[in-house]
Amino acid sequence: MKTSRLSLLVVLGLASCAAPPGDPPVDAPSNLVSSCPTNEIAFTKETGCMNDGSVEFCLPTGNDALVARVREIAPTIEAGSSRGRAGCSVPAETLYFFPTGEAECVARHGALVDAAWDKICRIAALPEVRKIVPTWYE
Repeated sequence: MKTSRLSLLVVLGLASCAAPPGDPPVDAPSNLVSSCPTNEIAFTKETGCMNDGSVEFCLPTGNDALVARVREIAPTIEAGSSRGRAGCSVPAETLYFFPTGEAECVARHGALVDAAWDKICRIAALPEVRKIVPTWYE
């Protein structure tokens, strides 16, 4: 009898510690997007570093608040001055590069690390971002 009561208490105790359905795991970063808008990304997490050192996207020119928001997600972004592979409509849009160096990639021309993929997904989720494409220099 004592064993069955103890087992019941253990089960009830474990159940009370479980997170409610739908909550992220306790150790998951709070800034993870729930679903990545992969239709706006021209590569996968596994091929995210198959480029010439960055991926690129366009933002409306002069929208400093939006650029600041993107820099909160990815502080290392850099502005460009051309249409780029992303096909920015210059001068209405500015080209931005998200570097894919050692910190973002598991290997040269390999996969993106989880944190870098999360940043790409969060940028792609912004309504102003039409697409994110690999950078290839000619």
